Amino acid sequence: MLHSYLKDAKLRACLSRPDCPPALHECKALLDQAYGVHDTQNTAIDPLEEVIWPSDRARAVNIPPELRELVPQSKIVLQAHLRHTDVVYSRSSTNIGNSQILFYPHRDRSLSPIPGVIQHIYKVQGSMAFAVQRWRWSTLAADVFAAYPHFPAKLYSTQLIENLEHVKIPWVISHYSSWVISPREVIVLSLCQVCSPVVQSFQTFRTDSSPKD
Repeated sequence: MLHSYLKDAKLRACLSRPDCPPALHECKALLDQAYGVHDTQNTAIDPLEEVIWPSDRARAVNIPPELRELVPQSKIVLQAHLRHTDVVYSRSSTNIGNSQILFYPHRDRSLSPIPGVIQHIYKVQGSMAFAVQRWRWSTLAADVFAAYPHFPAKLYSTQLIENLEHVKIPWVISHYSSWVISPREVIVLSLCQVCSPVVQSFQTFRTDSSPKD
């Protein structure tokens, strides 16, 4: 399973690079169509679409009802994607994979990062932020991954907390990959670029074990 997650993380990182060859971008378009990555109009996302910060003249719209508790204003600038330091973030209705983030709750780095799903990307007070729903902790059984502190996976419920919370971009540490193992449980694995010792050892072993020319 670890091998599969590593290959998935490397593929995602390669396809997200700005210098990724156009031929690979075309392959990504086919994968998106095959595995159901669609936008709100049920059309495949254009992998060549430029994702940038919105300009100061970007059009403001009426604030959605679910955001009124987070943002005390009547108008707001929303967008579907955001690229920051070569990492692409998306709202879940546009691209579920890019909407899955690990973040420090309330910017408190003394706490463990928690997984959430981006529901909105918006501009407030001159900076961009996310409206995120957290995953609930699993209540069915003990977290089987707790005994493996160097393997960055945890067990959660498949249900999201209803309330949205405000998350600033510096609070985010990485995307994550999720795997639903039952109707009520999901495994969340960090895709942080800073590998744990177990992942580093695994990669070193694979390199050392590769056939030499």
